[in-house]
Amino acid sequence: MAGLVFLAIGVVCSLIGRILLVGAAFAVSVWWGLGVFFPFGPLLFRLSYPDAAPTSRYFRLAALPCFLAFFVIQPEALSALHRHDFLKSANAPAAPANHYALENIRTSSLEKRVVANARELQQLNAWNETLRLKKRDLLRSDVQGNIAYNAERAQYEAALAKAMAEKTALFGAKK
Repeated sequence: MAGLVFLAIGVVCSLIGRILLVGAAFAVSVWWGLGVFFPFGPLLFRLSYPDAAPTSRYFRLAALPCFLAFFVIQPEALSALHRHDFLKSANAPAAPANHYALENIRTSSLEKRVVANARELQQLNAWNETLRLKKRDLLRSDVQGNIAYNAERAQYEAALAKAMAEKTALFGAKK
């Protein structure tokens, strides 16, 4: 409720400041009076005649803390606008935390590398099954879900390509 009071005071101060500015502009000339209704007209008028409307400046400056107080308090009436919903998707992970096949495996023996590659391919198969189930349950109308799925699928494809290249290199070195 207090936020709406600050908003009302800020709007009233802004309107009074604008009315005083228009009155001062018409006092200078009709053209300036009409000019303040165009974009950048009030700015040009205030730059050309800085002493023409000093009380208008005070009301405009008084409106700023009122608007700031309104946004700081955030009344309950604006909570229905869902203005922070777009931030929820920013915190959602696009892929599992383990990032299969993206980490470097440094082992000295060829056998250990072959075992690690086989384990990695098993994990990738499990990830592929998880992705298949996600795609099955995903609605076509869920745009954000499809974007997240496509990003995760691209990570899977990159990890699979890297694991398959490693497998090809290992079996080439084995022969």
